[in-house]
Amino acid sequence: MPRLNRALILPLIVFMLLIAATGSFASERKITKEVLSNGLTVILEEDHSARVAAFQMWVRVGSADETKEEAGIAHVFEHMLFKGTEKRGLGDIAKQVEASGGYINAYTSFDNTVYHLAVASRYFDEGLDIISDAIQNSAFDPVELEKELEVVLEEQKMNKDKPERKLYRSIFDTAYSKHTYKRPVIGFEKTIKGLSREEILDFFGRWYAPNNMTLVIVGDFNAEQALAKVESSFKDFKRRPDQHRPRPVEPQQKALKAVITPQPISQTRLAMAYHIPELKHPDIYAIDALSGILGVGVTSRLYKRLKMDDELVNTIGAYSMTPKDPGLFFITATLDAGRVKKASELITEEIIRIANQGPSSAELRRAKTSLESDFIYSREKMKGKASQLGYYETISGDISFEKNYLDGVQALTKADIMRVAAKYFTTKNLTISVIVPEKHKSFINKKRLKKAVKYAEKKASREFAKKIKKADVAKITLENGVTLIIKEDHSNETVALYATVLGGLRYETPETNGIGSFTASMLARGTTSRSLQDIGRETEDLAGRVSGFSGKNSAGVSAKFLSKDFDKGLDIFVDILLNPSFDDGEIAKLRKDTLAAIKRSEDYLPGYTFKLLYQKLYKSHPYRMKTIGTEAAVNSFTTSDLRAHYNRIFTPKNMVIAIVGDIDTAEVTAKLKDALKDFNRKSGKAPELKADDAPAGVIKTGDRKDKAQTNIGMGFMGTDLEGDDQDIMSVLTEVLSSQGGRLFTELRDKASLAYSVSAFARPGLEPGLFGIYIGCAPEKKDKAIEGILNELRKITTEEVPEEELRRARNALIGGYEMGQQEVSSQASDMAINEVIGIGYDNYKKYAGKIEKITAKDVLRIAKKYITLDSYVISIVGPDEEEL
Repeated sequence: MPRLNRALILPLIVFMLLIAATGSFASERKITKEVLSNGLTVILEEDHSARVAAFQMWVRVGSADETKEEAGIAHVFEHMLFKGTEKRGLGDIAKQVEASGGYINAYTSFDNTVYHLAVASRYFDEGLDIISDAIQNSAFDPVELEKELEVVLEEQKMNKDKPERKLYRSIFDTAYSKHTYKRPVIGFEKTIKGLSREEILDFFGRWYAPNNMTLVIVGDFNAEQALAKVESSFKDFKRRPDQHRPRPVEPQQKALKAVITPQPISQTRLAMAYHIPELKHPDIYAIDALSGILGVGVTSRLYKRLKMDDELVNTIGAYSMTPKDPGLFFITATLDAGRVKKASELITEEIIRIANQGPSSAELRRAKTSLESDFIYSREKMKGKASQLGYYETISGDISFEKNYLDGVQALTKADIMRVAAKYFTTKNLTISVIVPEKHKSFINKKRLKKAVKYAEKKASREFAKKIKKADVAKITLENGVTLIIKEDHSNETVALYATVLGGLRYETPETNGIGSFTASMLARGTTSRSLQDIGRETEDLAGRVSGFSGKNSAGVSAKFLSKDFDKGLDIFVDILLNPSFDDGEIAKLRKDTLAAIKRSEDYLPGYTFKLLYQKLYKSHPYRMKTIGTEAAVNSFTTSDLRAHYNRIFTPKNMVIAIVGDIDTAEVTAKLKDALKDFNRKSGKAPELKADDAPAGVIKTGDRKDKAQTNIGMGFMGTDLEGDDQDIMSVLTEVLSSQGGRLFTELRDKASLAYSVSAFARPGLEPGLFGIYIGCAPEKKDKAIEGILNELRKITTEEVPEEELRRARNALIGGYEMGQQEVSSQASDMAINEVIGIGYDNYKKYAGKIEKITAKDVLRIAKKYITLDSYVISIVGPDEEEL
């Protein structure tokens, strides 16, 4: 069911108790905290559940610490610190990390700049050496700095094409009048162009000191030995004078603010933001609970009222941003321009309702459970654990702050929710931002919008004032033909279920395009015994997740629950899988949502670029279509169409169900055997598909879009899933792509042609796609295309050097192993591989298959598939014409 993932927005305080004290290990989790003699804070957590080590260096300086003239300078270091050191040249850091099977990245926030990498734990020493070298010995080469500043400018241009970026930028700029949270983290074109190398080095010298940093390491290592290695790595890092730049205090907002911004987009975005206190304020417990009550899941008030009942919005959600200084509580929605006024009124009315009447006991219980469960789910990855520790240490100053938070959440009462809603969620404390399509700008008047919201508050206030451990995998085939794949993993108290069938695009025609996705979405929208609301309420009561899915080759149902609730979760999962109701009312609602999503997808230019490409690369094969479908097809679906498609593919002999997690194999087998005993439907006819021929020459396609960037896609007929070609192609793709790959190094690092460039392979049951994407300034288009072609000529004529090949193989193996940390990833991997014929046990063979790939193999596959006289190029940008 729809469920807001808070981790994708901002870290929230929703974690379980962990106890840590300086110089000692925690009793429940192996955590230690030490402050070295130079002031560097070191936090270590041993976790041997996966062979991974995550490193994060938290520098206590962000965009909020910059002067007006320095705006964006903190973000520059995010781009520069991995660009080379005294002993590592340009691109070496990324190559070495990826050669260790890991990834490396960085991000900048208002309060911190964070450098993070993760490697297979066998490469712990290499990971530590890389992050310590980058922090202490970055070269800041003048030529590379100039190039990277240009990349930052490209990033700013890219952001201008994103409606959501515009929405949030206008909110921060309007809601804050004094505080430096007002300014964008990425800075402004003027300030970035005005930065000198001397200014950048001066900023680095002042803020990048050990006494202003926290190093967090989580994973498969011995903490005592790791601490000794950290001390040795940073022994020459000298303490510097403490830095503190007083931030302006944001005055209390005294009147409603609103900003309307016309943009060349298809769908309106609305954001309503209320000022709230900082992370450590005791009211945060209730504020975070309110985000769940108001806008998380199908049982939330705003979803039920505006989405389900009144059908005013396409999407809606709520969340709180709680940084070091006072933050904002957001309510966001996508909708038609003509409905903004009414939606804003109803949102205001629901807020007044909860301030006056409070939540129900079920709502409050669900909010508490949801906040707690977020922490349990986030513990699955080492990166998530490291992020938690770094966030609490640098923002709250105390990694044991979580205990107080959880205690605060559990102690919440109805009266607390009412008090906090009344205190902060007022129109005087509100800022509204609307990004509206240019052609509909006349639909929204700022003055009338503000007046309507104020009136709604006053009217509603009057009305309510009158009222108130891991085991081997078991493969079992049931009598009806269903295949079960069961894997015990007791490292965390979660369980994932993944039912998969052959389906997806391959079972569609142009007339039925999208029926797979539509059918899959309908599965969780009601059964013969549960309505959508029933499913949502029961799932959210368990802090679980369940949904249907459909891709190019498969379809199914996925779910995840806490293991203590497995029986209840299984009952919901099986009911959705076997007994969908295909209710006419829900079909109508989903049709409306899907049509809006199809329209909205045109705003995402990389996706639109490849939509045009697929249509030219494939002549008749279903892979030429998008999984979401077309307006014409979606409008034609009937209840009988959907049920017929469901009955065709959701059959026992076509189905694999993978269950991974904190379970007992024998018990789960017995329960599923009983639950599926009456499931005996015969399999429908599979499609008879032939592979399309490769393009006869170089085919060009594209479209004109009035945006800041030009989007370029190149597509070649790719591999299928049989044999070794797909694995060799993945190594080839790794050589070209990623931060240490040729495309990134040559086109971004050296030539500064783009912010984003990548290569990717999409194998299929019939030949799939090998593609390349780059987004660049319009004037750089020709150089970008020639740069890509140069790299493709090299890869098809020269053997890859052994060191480069080793890096690519290690990166794939390490990345695959890291991707298997979550039980849901393991379940989906085994289920899909089994149903498409690769075999559920591919996870055991993967590393061996990749390790044996040679340079001759890569050259052979490059020559076979990268045919420079036969491909499709798609270009979408301001200077293009529709083809």
